[in-house]
Amino acid sequence: MEAQEILSAYSEYVIEHNSRPKSMAVFAKKLEISESHIYKYYANFKKIESEIFKHLIDNAIELADKNAENSEHQDSRESLLTFYFTLTEILKANRSLVVFMIPGDRTSISQLHVLKSAKSSFLNFIKKLDLETPALSFIPDNKIKDKALETAAWMQFCSILLYWLKDTSPDFEKTDVFIEKSLKLSFDLVESNVMESMVDLGKFMFGKS
Repeated sequence: MEAQEILSAYSEYVIEHNSRPKSMAVFAKKLEISESHIYKYYANFKKIESEIFKHLIDNAIELADKNAENSEHQDSRESLLTFYFTLTEILKANRSLVVFMIPGDRTSISQLHVLKSAKSSFLNFIKKLDLETPALSFIPDNKIKDKALETAAWMQFCSILLYWLKDTSPDFEKTDVFIEKSLKLSFDLVESNVMESMVDLGKFMFGKS
């Protein structure tokens, strides 16, 4: 049994039982493989869950990249928008699993173990987009500038994920609106066109639109 098959089996187990296996030994017995075979790939259930979430992110990135290849005029903003819309569709198809892996208090969602591997994939995607950041031109050090962009992009990712997790609207349609307004605000910020987008997002968040 290969690594991907173990991830699939774990996902199926969690969805069926709404709980983790009692131990790695129990999980290995269900798969009819040795416990040591699982350890060749994953040290514990947290690592398995982290890789599952990374797989979901990687799928969204791959589909977004394909869409960009098929479009002659898609810019970085549209690529990011496509990524988030694609991601929410993938998450929706796996919502029970995702909600299980991100339970309870989500106030520190950016630090959760399940996002650890996904974060690297996402930030590599952001770097590849080569986003223009004129509002950060006052920072002379490119490394600091890149770090600031990465931090902002990751916090935006986490805010969108958190909104989707809490969204109770039909087909999670409010998440789509939140994505559009959140990205508009972020791009306006880096282009120094701030206030109108902040007011627009604020109206949406407080139910004024």
